[in-house]
Amino acid sequence: MKKIVKKTIIITTTALFTACVPTQGPQPTKERPTMGTPIRTVQYGYPPRDYRSKIKNYFANRIKRADFANYTFSTPQRAYKRKGLAYGGDIAWRGWMVDVAIETESRTGRMQKSKPYMILFKNSVIVEDILGSEHKLLTKVKN
Repeated sequence: MKKIVKKTIIITTTALFTACVPTQGPQPTKERPTMGTPIRTVQYGYPPRDYRSKIKNYFANRIKRADFANYTFSTPQRAYKRKGLAYGGDIAWRGWMVDVAIETESRTGRMQKSKPYMILFKNSVIVEDILGSEHKLLTKVKN
Protein backbone atom coordinates (compact mmCIF):
# COMPACT_ATOMS: atom_id res chain seq x y z
CA MET A 1 0.00 0.00 0.00
CA LYS A 2 2.83 2.42 0.83
CA LYS A 3 4.54 1.70 -2.48
CA ILE A 4 1.39 2.62 -4.41
CA VAL A 5 1.02 5.89 -2.49
CA LYS A 6 4.69 6.78 -3.08
CA LYS A 7 4.40 6.03 -6.80
CA THR A 8 1.26 8.15 -7.20
CA ILE A 9 2.87 11.06 -5.33
CA ILE A 10 5.98 10.89 -7.51
CA ILE A 11 3.94 10.68 -10.71
CA THR A 12 1.63 13.56 -9.77
CA THR A 13 4.48 15.86 -8.68
CA THR A 14 6.43 15.06 -11.84
CA ALA A 15 3.36 15.75 -13.98
CA LEU A 16 2.67 18.97 -12.06
CA PHE A 17 6.17 20.36 -12.48
CA THR A 18 6.53 19.39 -16.13
CA ALA A 19 3.16 20.98 -16.97
CA CYS A 20 4.25 24.32 -15.46
CA VAL A 21 7.42 24.72 -17.54
CA PRO A 22 6.98 27.65 -19.93
CA THR A 23 7.67 27.10 -23.60
CA GLN A 24 9.98 29.32 -25.59
CA GLY A 25 8.05 31.74 -27.79
CA PRO A 26 9.21 32.96 -31.18
CA GLN A 27 12.42 34.95 -30.85
CA PRO A 28 12.96 38.04 -33.03
CA THR A 29 15.79 37.83 -35.48
CA LYS A 30 18.66 40.00 -34.38
CA GLU A 31 21.18 41.44 -36.77
CA ARG A 32 24.62 41.07 -35.28
CA PRO A 33 27.03 43.93 -35.93
CA THR A 34 30.17 43.00 -37.81
CA MET A 35 33.72 44.14 -37.19
CA GLY A 36 33.46 47.33 -39.29
CA THR A 37 30.12 48.47 -37.84
CA PRO A 38 30.14 51.95 -36.28
CA ILE A 39 29.72 52.21 -32.50
CA ARG A 40 26.36 53.97 -32.81
CA THR A 41 24.94 51.03 -34.74
CA VAL A 42 26.16 48.66 -32.05
CA GLN A 43 24.57 50.76 -29.29
CA TYR A 44 21.25 51.58 -30.95
CA GLY A 45 20.86 48.69 -33.36
CA TYR A 46 19.72 48.90 -36.94
CA PRO A 47 16.77 51.09 -38.04
CA PRO A 48 13.43 49.26 -37.90
CA ARG A 49 12.37 47.57 -41.11
CA ASP A 50 8.82 48.02 -42.39
CA TYR A 51 7.93 50.08 -39.32
CA ARG A 52 4.70 51.47 -40.80
CA SER A 53 2.98 48.10 -41.10
CA LYS A 54 4.36 46.97 -37.71
CA ILE A 55 2.88 50.03 -36.02
CA LYS A 56 -0.48 49.57 -37.75
CA ASN A 57 -0.59 45.92 -36.67
CA TYR A 58 0.43 46.90 -33.14
CA PHE A 59 -2.45 49.37 -32.81
CA ALA A 60 -5.01 47.15 -34.57
CA ASN A 61 -6.25 45.76 -31.22
CA ARG A 62 -5.39 48.76 -29.07
CA ILE A 63 -7.59 51.46 -30.60
CA LYS A 64 -11.22 51.44 -31.59
CA ARG A 65 -12.03 51.47 -35.29
CA ALA A 66 -8.40 50.88 -36.22
CA ASP A 67 -9.35 49.97 -39.79
CA PHE A 68 -10.60 53.56 -40.34
CA ALA A 69 -7.67 55.29 -38.62
CA ASN A 70 -5.29 57.67 -40.40
CA TYR A 71 -1.62 57.41 -39.47
CA THR A 72 1.05 60.08 -39.89
CA PHE A 73 4.60 58.75 -39.45
CA SER A 74 7.93 60.44 -38.90
CA THR A 75 11.21 58.92 -39.95
CA PRO A 76 12.89 56.66 -37.38
CA GLN A 77 15.44 58.40 -35.19
CA ARG A 78 17.82 57.24 -32.49
CA ALA A 79 16.74 57.75 -28.89
CA TYR A 80 17.38 56.47 -25.39
CA LYS A 81 15.30 56.28 -22.24
CA ARG A 82 16.64 56.67 -18.72
CA LYS A 83 15.40 55.07 -15.55
CA GLY A 84 14.00 57.44 -12.97
CA LEU A 85 16.33 59.08 -10.47
CA ALA A 86 14.92 56.85 -7.76
CA TYR A 87 16.28 53.88 -9.76
CA GLY A 88 19.73 55.38 -10.34
CA GLY A 89 19.12 57.27 -13.59
CA ASP A 90 20.91 54.70 -15.75
CA ILE A 91 19.95 54.12 -19.37
CA ALA A 92 17.10 51.60 -19.47
CA TRP A 93 16.58 51.41 -23.26
CA ARG A 94 18.53 52.43 -26.35
CA GLY A 95 17.14 52.07 -29.84
CA TRP A 96 15.00 53.75 -32.49
CA MET A 97 11.89 55.88 -32.03
CA VAL A 98 9.11 56.77 -34.47
CA ASP A 99 6.66 59.61 -33.83
CA VAL A 100 3.14 58.69 -34.94
CA ALA A 101 -0.05 60.73 -34.99
CA ILE A 102 -3.19 58.59 -35.11
CA GLU A 103 -6.51 60.10 -36.15
CA THR A 104 -9.47 57.80 -35.46
CA GLU A 105 -13.08 57.88 -36.50
CA SER A 106 -15.84 58.33 -33.91
CA ARG A 107 -19.03 56.28 -33.74
CA THR A 108 -20.84 58.97 -35.71
CA GLY A 109 -18.28 58.85 -38.53
CA ARG A 110 -16.49 62.11 -37.76
CA MET A 111 -12.71 62.17 -37.51
CA GLN A 112 -11.43 62.89 -34.03
CA LYS A 113 -8.39 64.97 -33.12
CA SER A 114 -5.17 63.04 -33.72
CA LYS A 115 -3.27 61.62 -30.74
CA PRO A 116 0.54 61.65 -30.80
CA TYR A 117 2.43 58.50 -29.83
CA MET A 118 6.11 57.71 -29.53
CA ILE A 119 6.87 54.13 -30.57
CA LEU A 120 10.12 52.64 -29.27
CA PHE A 121 11.89 49.94 -31.30
CA LYS A 122 14.76 47.62 -30.42
CA ASN A 123 16.03 45.36 -33.22
CA SER A 124 12.92 46.02 -35.35
CA VAL A 125 10.59 44.92 -32.52
CA ILE A 126 8.21 47.35 -30.79
CA VAL A 127 9.24 47.64 -27.15
CA GLU A 128 6.86 50.32 -25.86
CA ASP A 129 4.40 52.97 -26.94
CA ILE A 130 4.15 56.29 -25.11
CA LEU A 131 1.13 58.57 -25.48
CA GLY A 132 2.25 62.12 -26.15
CA SER A 133 5.03 63.84 -28.04
CA GLU A 134 7.38 64.38 -25.07
CA HIS A 135 8.63 62.36 -22.13
CA LYS A 136 10.95 63.55 -19.38
CA LEU A 137 13.08 60.41 -19.42
CA LEU A 138 13.26 60.02 -23.22
CA THR A 139 16.01 61.78 -25.18
CA LYS A 140 16.25 61.99 -28.96
CA VAL A 141 19.75 61.66 -30.38
CA LYS A 142 20.78 63.91 -33.27
CA ASN A 143 22.11 61.96 -36.24
